[in-house]
Amino acid sequence: MKTCFTTVIYKQAFPFFSDLIESINAQTSQSFDLLIINDNYSKAELETLPIPDGAKVVDLSDKQLSIAGTRIEMLRAAKEMGYDLAIMGDADDTFSPDRVEGVLKSAELDKDSVFFYNKLVKAKVEKEGFTYQDVFTYIPSQVADITPIAQENFLGMSTTAIRLDALSEEFIDSLYEGDSNVFDWYLFSRILLDLGGGRLCENGATIYRIYDNNEVGTTRDLEKEKTVKLSHYGNLAKRYPMFQRLHDKLQSIDVTKLDLSEDHQGYWWSDIKLES
Repeated sequence: MKTCFTTVIYKQAFPFFSDLIESINAQTSQSFDLLIINDNYSKAELETLPIPDGAKVVDLSDKQLSIAGTRIEMLRAAKEMGYDLAIMGDADDTFSPDRVEGVLKSAELDKDSVFFYNKLVKAKVEKEGFTYQDVFTYIPSQVADITPIAQENFLGMSTTAIRLDALSEEFIDSLYEGDSNVFDWYLFSRILLDLGGGRLCENGATIYRIYDNNEVGTTRDLEKEKTVKLSHYGNLAKRYPMFQRLHDKLQSIDVTKLDLSEDHQGYWWSDIKLES
C-alpha cells in the first residue's frame, strides 16, 4: 500500500516546523513518503526550511488558495502521485510515534473503510513534565453514516487518513462547494454521505497545539457556533435537502437564550442541539 504522510505548510506555523518534522521522523514505521504542500512560503523561503531529504514538495504559493483550497489540492496531488493512502497532519500539530504504524495496521485489517481516525490529545503541564489529556471524552469505534457528525464534529484532517482510490476527480472538484473555515467537517460529511464510513485506529494520537492562531481551539462560543453551522449547513444544502432544514431551524434560534450543553463530549460545535 503506497502511503504518504501529507501536510500543508504555511508561514504562520513556522515556529512549529521543526517540531513537526521531528515528530514525523520519530515515527516507528517509516513506510511512507513525506508529501509537503506549500501554501504561502516564497520559493526563496522554502529553500531555507529544513525539509528532509526525499520529501516531495508541491508548491501552491502562486495560486493563493484558501485554507480549504490547499487541502483539496493536497488530496488531488496525493492521488495523482499514485498514493493509495494519505495520512494527514496539520503543520502546527505533532504526533505520537506510533501514529503511522497504527493507521497502517488499521488499513491492512479493514479493507472496506474509506477513512481512519485516531484520538486527539493536548499537552498538560505538570510538575513532573508533560502528560497528555484526551480532547474528546468519547470517540466511537466506527462511523457508518452522517448521524454522529451531523450536529457536531470530532473528525479533523490532522487526525485522519483517507483511502485515495475512493476519491474520484469529480468528487475532489466538488469539494470546492464547501470552501469554509471548517472544511474538515465538510469533507468528512461528504465522504460519509457519498462514499462510505470510517474506523478508529486503536493506536496512535495527534497532539493538538492550542495557541492564538488556532481557528478552532477548545473554547465554547454559542454565537460563533451558530455562524459556523449556518455556513456549514448552507454548503451541504447545495446537495442534501435535509441540511437546508437544519439551516433554517438553526437560523430561527436565539442563542442568547441558550445555555451551554451539559452533554458535551469535547466535540467541536456541539452546544446547540437541534432535533434530528
